[in-house]
Amino acid sequence: MNGRWNLILLIFVWQCFSMNAWGQDADKVENTELESMTIIGAPAAPEAVEVSSRFYLPESVEAVQTLTREDIEAIQPRDVTDLIEYSLGMNMWKQGARIHTFSFSRGDEVSVILDGVYLTSNEARRMISDIPVEMIDSIKFVRDASVITIGPLMSFGSASAGSPNQGFIIIETRKKGPDTQYGTQLRASYASHDTFKASGVTGQSWQDDKFTFSAGYQRTQSQGRDGWNNGYTGDTLLLNGGFNSDALLAGVSLYYNTAEREIQRHESIYTGELNENAWEYDPIDTLLISINLTRPWNEHHATSLTYGWNRTECTRYMYKTTIDNNTVTGEDAEDSSREWNLIHSIATDRNTFKIGAQMVRWYYLLEGYTSAREEEIYGAYVTDAYKLKAWWSMDAALRVDKKKIIQGGDTYLSNGTQVKLSDGEWTDEAFVASLGNAWQINPKWKLTARYSFNLTPTPDVLTTVDDSELPDEQRHRWEVGVAADFNKAVRVSATPFYYNIKNAKVSAGKISTDANGAPILDPVTGDPTDVTVYDSQNRELYGFELSIKGRFYKEILGYELGWTHFVDTEEDGINGTENPENKFSGRLNWRYGGWRSDLTVLHVGPYSSYGYTVGDFTTVNLSVSRTMFNDVKVTLFGKNITDDEYATNNKGFPTFAQWGCLRDVGAAYGVEVSYSF
Repeated sequence: MNGRWNLILLIFVWQCFSMNAWGQDADKVENTELESMTIIGAPAAPEAVEVSSRFYLPESVEAVQTLTREDIEAIQPRDVTDLIEYSLGMNMWKQGARIHTFSFSRGDEVSVILDGVYLTSNEARRMISDIPVEMIDSIKFVRDASVITIGPLMSFGSASAGSPNQGFIIIETRKKGPDTQYGTQLRASYASHDTFKASGVTGQSWQDDKFTFSAGYQRTQSQGRDGWNNGYTGDTLLLNGGFNSDALLAGVSLYYNTAEREIQRHESIYTGELNENAWEYDPIDTLLISINLTRPWNEHHATSLTYGWNRTECTRYMYKTTIDNNTVTGEDAEDSSREWNLIHSIATDRNTFKIGAQMVRWYYLLEGYTSAREEEIYGAYVTDAYKLKAWWSMDAALRVDKKKIIQGGDTYLSNGTQVKLSDGEWTDEAFVASLGNAWQINPKWKLTARYSFNLTPTPDVLTTVDDSELPDEQRHRWEVGVAADFNKAVRVSATPFYYNIKNAKVSAGKISTDANGAPILDPVTGDPTDVTVYDSQNRELYGFELSIKGRFYKEILGYELGWTHFVDTEEDGINGTENPENKFSGRLNWRYGGWRSDLTVLHVGPYSSYGYTVGDFTTVNLSVSRTMFNDVKVTLFGKNITDDEYATNNKGFPTFAQWGCLRDVGAAYGVEVSYSF
């Protein structure tokens, strides 16, 4: 604990130093001519972020990858999970059932931000696959967990404990049309498994972009692979409006999706047969509204306020191939949250200081339950980045979060006795502090280094071995970034990292009977249930991400190669899913006149999941497009043309062995036509 307070003192001294430097000679500093230099990897549209935004990243954050609208069109993903799977440092595995996708960064959970709104873990997993990739303007993967302004330090209702933000996935939907005179685009595509998509996006502005408006709509429907129960139908609507002036920047965004989704049947790892469960969600309705206001007081001071509200409602039907579907009744569920984020920034040529606060409220009603869980997290943070020289910058940050359990859930003692969690109680504080450095060694080389310390309290919901009180989790994170811009043909970025985690919460098995040997019953359904028992354990995570990319031959040809290496010293895949030790990705594209072709390759190494080997697959995607008269573009594409029906997760072992794993549908081909005017 002494190390924690020493680090807080160090952060405080740093803040005093930087604020003193900013305040003493502000005018002098602002008028100082900075040394001439070339910044490599400087963000450009659509990556550019205002300094006052909570998504603004310090220069020491190197572990970032952004896919633009152009990249997404080139990759031709089936859904957002394809983009996650392709990106550096991220791992995607699919579970099915209510939560049908999971994503991880460097062995831990990531948070999802949609149009500036923080999505709780349950909601993000429930609806992320329903976001049409055709309606996404950019998707950014931030693998650095020490960026503290974006989301809370604590999980909602989670039994896994730990920090939920081992990185972020930031998704921005389309808020403008294509680069044409009137900014309107129509698209339609048809692909394997009777998959049809049609969409339209338009963006307009008036009075030199003082007023902006955009709208988009997409219809998606797919029969799915025969017998696999993975059909989908969805409608998506986007509306965005903005006002921009010297005195106020305002933006309002609305995202709405209504869908019907069949939940793919699992394949037994023992028999190879599809499971009898053929569940369906009808409907899954998601509504998200965000309001962003920024008041620039002068050239240095700005205040920003974000309000976000989102809700996903759905009804589950637990159909089976062995029973009459007419005998099944629907079970309702709801995930919702609302968020306030207030931040004030003071920026000069050398210094950027921010102070902010965030509140997120969570509501969660599980299928078949009549009592919901509600929690609130309140957080406060301060960050500062100071440029000592034009080639050397430092940054520091501090954040503290505290959770209030408005309406709690249930937990069990090790003897099987059910305990109701107290309502209206506050948890202990979660804490993070970070330090960063960035050096532009010369026009070609840039070096960064970051350290952060997390302390996260143990959730009350945990059932522990012998009902013991587990200590708080502590995480020490070290990360280095190396970027080299040799020329247009060779640009290299590497981000080695090492995490030392003390008192991580891990599964220690399950209990299914109480002290008298009687089965433990679910408090709602009354059915026998298993309860996971947790213990604490020290873990070490380390690895790196390597990216090499460039363009050559008069910029006709371009390439991008990626390598993710990850090691978890304590995971063996027996108690759950772990990550592959190695993942490789590659992309090759060429452009000539109206022609364009993109080839993407992904290889995921083998890894163990509940004692069963998954991963170990290679997929190849290919697209060829031709832009013809009147901005009509025709694209032919093939997905997973190696026809690898790979799996990324074993549902459970041995109790739930009948669940098995979800497999990819294999090869798919299609054609897309777009018209811009």
